[in-house]
Amino acid sequence: MEGETGIQAPPHAVGAERGPAMRDNYLHRIRLAGYVTAATALVLFGGTACSSSNNSSGAASSTTAAAQTTSAIAGSPADEATVKKVTDAYVTFFDGNTPADKKIELLENGQAFAPTINAQANSPMAKGTTATVSKVTITAPDHANVVYTVSLNGTPALQNQQGAAVQVDGQWKVAQASFCALMALEQNPQPACSASTSVTPTTR
Repeated sequence: MEGETGIQAPPHAVGAERGPAMRDNYLHRIRLAGYVTAATALVLFGGTACSSSNNSSGAASSTTAAAQTTSAIAGSPADEATVKKVTDAYVTFFDGNTPADKKIELLENGQAFAPTINAQANSPMAKGTTATVSKVTITAPDHANVVYTVSLNGTPALQNQQGAAVQVDGQWKVAQASFCALMALEQNPQPACSASTSVTPTTR
């Protein structure tokens, strides 16, 4: 049996015939995987993200954003120049040593998230974050899907995440919806996440 966390259950681990001890151990591993994911998101933003005044509506919108950014990768491979621009945007944005003003510039609608990004920039824990990009797929002239991994102090923490990038005024940026999806992991959604301004890919 394999759960949503990707943890493979040992044979009969949850069966009554093997007793409650092994079942409890299996459930503990599932909970631990969830804690690691949430903790990673917390470190990424320094544990200081601003809460929404309406958590119920914010959570719903963040869930929608997560669904959008984790949709299946589709489209055509990006040209080399575009791949580099999108990759540079992601790598620079998730680098813990990038100044806050630069991160705001590299995030779609970045000014709306300035308080969170500024707080993250001041967190010693967040200084060890880096990112790598393994795939960029163009879905529209101004939109690309991205597969990326976020590491903490060189150790992969959030692997093979599916995000997006948008081109705004000629500059490729991390899509707001992708940022909101990560905020949802922290269970601390932002008001700006309730009204995404992401460029919608056009059907041609």
